[in-house]
Amino acid sequence: MRDENKEIIGDWVKPKLDWKAKVVCEECNHGWMSGLENVHAKPSMTDLILGKLDVPVDQSRANSIALFAFKTAVVFDHLMNGRAPFFERSARHEFRNSLTIPSNVGMWLTGFVPSFSGFAQTVYHDGKVSPDKTLTVYVCTYSIEHLAIQVSGYKADGLQKVETKYDFQAIPFWPKIPDAFVWPPAEALHTVRDFDSFSARWQNVDVTH
Repeated sequence: MRDENKEIIGDWVKPKLDWKAKVVCEECNHGWMSGLENVHAKPSMTDLILGKLDVPVDQSRANSIALFAFKTAVVFDHLMNGRAPFFERSARHEFRNSLTIPSNVGMWLTGFVPSFSGFAQTVYHDGKVSPDKTLTVYVCTYSIEHLAIQVSGYKADGLQKVETKYDFQAIPFWPKIPDAFVWPPAEALHTVRDFDSFSARWQNVDVTH
């Protein structure tokens, strides 16, 4: 696992992905978060993680993946010491109470060729077009076997639209997935270097004032 400077802050080998981040209370971990994983994450993500072919991903399935993805992005955000949480307390509490994902969040998924691995990288970008036009972006990218997910949250003042210049065609699935999408996507990440580049793709953006 790497931080925003691409420094390795965790590196280990285990027979399965069983690492836990100790940033949530036991009541939440065994309560609504456990329900989210059992009801939404496992049914919607297992076939994608295993790299099965010809798996239809409709909006309902995408919504279930998004719930797990956003929860995971919030947990990784809380692992970054010395920086205030990106998502406001009110947004986090609203998600816990009603599973409502904030409107300033976008999510993408793609395939990851290497197997028997999991990677995670969080990146923060702070930019300024002018004194009254600023942008802060939080990007959480992680892979579980053959599934890679990216969650991007932004806070923009005086900017109307933000687009990445990175040309890799990951599949947007939140807030809306393309109609009739079938897994796997046409393009995939083939190496760890591809994963790192994908994680950093919001470093350079086009903005509309």
